[in-house]
Amino acid sequence: AMLTFAKKIGFNPSNLLEEMKLLDEIPFDYKSKIHSSLHKLNGKNFLIVSGSPEEILALSKKEWQKKDNPKEIDLNRKEEIRKTLEDLFAQGLRVIGVSYRETKDEKINKNEISNLVLMGFFGIQDALRKEVREAVEMVKDQGIKVVMITGDHKITAKSIAQEAGIFTQGDSLMSGDEIEAISEGDLIKKIKNISVFYRVNPDHKLRIISAYQKNKMAIAMTGDGVNDALSLSAADIGIGMGKIGTEVAKESSDLILLDDNFGNITYGVEEGKNIFISMKKVVLYLVSTSVGEVFAILGALILGWPLPILAAQILWLNLVTDGFLDVALALGHNPTEREKNNVSKKRPALIDKEDLLRIFLMALAMAIGTLFLFSQNYHTDINKAWTISLSVLAVSQWFNAWNCVDKRRSIFTINPFKKRLLLGATAIVFALQMLAIYNPFFQKMLKTVPLEKGDWVMVVIAAFLVVVFEEIRKFFYRRKK
Repeated sequence: AMLTFAKKIGFNPSNLLEEMKLLDEIPFDYKSKIHSSLHKLNGKNFLIVSGSPEEILALSKKEWQKKDNPKEIDLNRKEEIRKTLEDLFAQGLRVIGVSYRETKDEKINKNEISNLVLMGFFGIQDALRKEVREAVEMVKDQGIKVVMITGDHKITAKSIAQEAGIFTQGDSLMSGDEIEAISEGDLIKKIKNISVFYRVNPDHKLRIISAYQKNKMAIAMTGDGVNDALSLSAADIGIGMGKIGTEVAKESSDLILLDDNFGNITYGVEEGKNIFISMKKVVLYLVSTSVGEVFAILGALILGWPLPILAAQILWLNLVTDGFLDVALALGHNPTEREKNNVSKKRPALIDKEDLLRIFLMALAMAIGTLFLFSQNYHTDINKAWTISLSVLAVSQWFNAWNCVDKRRSIFTINPFKKRLLLGATAIVFALQMLAIYNPFFQKMLKTVPLEKGDWVMVVIAAFLVVVFEEIRKFFYRRKK
């Protein structure tokens, strides 16, 4: 920014360097907070120091005057300068101090940078993009806490954070010096209420990330510079900047924002929620149907009956019936805002306590229906009993897929034509089940026999028990909520 400003008012950097030959340089260091360069002009050597305004003021003993007669900075003048700096900080400006000293040295001794002449300050307006405040609100709505970590002065950092909507009433700020002075245990306790960290260096960032992680929080860190590489690697998700980011920062990141737009993070979160909610439904469906098969087999063993279903039939159910329905359940689902908000409000789990209850009830219903009809037939015709058990479990899974569409809404309020993928998958598995029972090749492979209309009526009634159990649970769930 300073280079661009210099060009705009007529200075040519290459010409300046020819006039003022560079003898030595110490790059900016986040610990000393200054950059130093030594130049020769008209037979004299000049040390130029720029950096943190507080540091420059502390190193300066005199103040530059127009007549090139530096004046001592007394306590009153130093206080006036501090007030001027605070005014600049309050405007949200990033401020760089500049000072110089005439010297006879040919090399810079970093331990002897003192007694400087203060030349002035540059205030840089690092304007926020228009969409930032809206993006921050969107991210907060997703259940994410937004924190600013910056090397800026406290007042500047607070001003920008307020403008962006990151700092709100009741939030706290913490400096890098405070992070160094505080114990790890105290930092873990205090960090929950802090929304702005200022005058921070890369080491502090690592402590901040560690403290959040020990509070069992997942961290997404954005960064663009070489100094951000460690924190980008340490965070759960490192987000690099595609345009202004250094190659080191990009290599350390898990994902890169191609247009450097913070708001795009919200789209990633939204997509992640959609995937997570769909995964929950698929896991619920697959686990409940599998547990239903296990319950049926265990029940038969406990009662001393023959196995109600054969190994080949279990493979048929898991590969064919489940295969089509779980894909349709995953791809054909558009999560509601209520479902997305539920993910925001709590730390998500693929299977929670409510899911465990649903799995148990649905599996129990499948097992009861299967074992009841199996017990009515296995004494007289074991092949027919196996066919009926296979059919009950298959039809139960069809019903169960529709049960898993919504944990709150009744299955009878769902418009099937809005779930076309699931409707199509149900039609496919119905046709395949008919093949399994009435096609000679599949009859031989799966040990099935043709069923009559009366058998099918009993199969559907027994399988519908899984809907009855889930509808009763949903009724009490809605009343509780």
